[in-house]
Amino acid sequence: MINDLKKYIQLAYSNQLDAKMTSEAFDVIMSGKASDGQIGAFLIALQINGVNKNHVLGALEVMQKKMISVNVPKNSIDTCGTGGDGIGSLNVSTATAFVVAASGIPIAKHGNKALTSKCGSADVLEALNIKLIADPKELEKCINEINICFMFAPNHHPAMKYVGKVRQEVGIRTIFNMLGPLLNPGKVNSQLVGVFNEEVQIIYGEVFKEMNKKKSIIVTGGFGMDEININGENKILVPGNEITKFNASSIGIVNQNEKDLDGGDASYNANRIKEIFSGKKDSFYEIVLLNSAFALSLNDAETLTNSKIKENYLLAKDVVDSGNVMKKIIQLADFTQQI
Repeated sequence: MINDLKKYIQLAYSNQLDAKMTSEAFDVIMSGKASDGQIGAFLIALQINGVNKNHVLGALEVMQKKMISVNVPKNSIDTCGTGGDGIGSLNVSTATAFVVAASGIPIAKHGNKALTSKCGSADVLEALNIKLIADPKELEKCINEINICFMFAPNHHPAMKYVGKVRQEVGIRTIFNMLGPLLNPGKVNSQLVGVFNEEVQIIYGEVFKEMNKKKSIIVTGGFGMDEININGENKILVPGNEITKFNASSIGIVNQNEKDLDGGDASYNANRIKEIFSGKKDSFYEIVLLNSAFALSLNDAETLTNSKIKENYLLAKDVVDSGNVMKKIIQLADFTQQI
């Protein structure tokens, strides 16, 4: 019935939704039993009152059942962030994924086209001549042969077709921004996740702890960025631990010009990725190295130290300067174009 979501809109509006109710509401939404107007009202009511751990866990229960999975190596990681910081920066987490893959760690990257930003991960990958693969078997082959694959969210979450239009029309971050990184089709156990504020960071810490993803790092970047920023004070959270603070200057990175991080359309962002992996050293280069250092430190997340981050920063620098990251991008493009 088209009215099945109405009672949950009222519950969300009055801030009375628990995990079970949220699951029930998402089952209605993800089964195509709600109108666009009702979905928009539900999402906005939930957002205004504040999404909490129970909402996220309730939604995940439904979303994971409807997800099309991919078999990936057990030590695979993801660098998918929430988006929604409103800054419009370059595709840091996507560039970081290539550095980590070129460093020898399998990357099961999950992402989408732009929804609340100028250029999403899928957009920039297509501009890098990388075709989006839908077949789970081909994706499995891709990560095993190239050490990286990109799982385009709409291909793995078909039920999202019921909310895609609404999300674009609403144009603000919603619970779906929070769910994206938690719904990796490869079911990775270790993630570097950038979120847009400390409130979401705390919720993620609680959710990751429930999901037993303790070798993960959740970050809120300096000046509101959803990446680890080269400037300002970053807040770092490992599930089960307290939030700690990190400044890039502690490993020798001096203040950088953040204008270098301003993104554009897919073509512009793709060209900037090619530039830093072909020898250009600027603020984008530095922020990608810094985020790569944290991604490479995931296995030591529970005992993370500045000396380990510095060690992995230098490792990432060597990998980028060797030209191997640019080779990895070309390898992935060639693989996907042959399918």
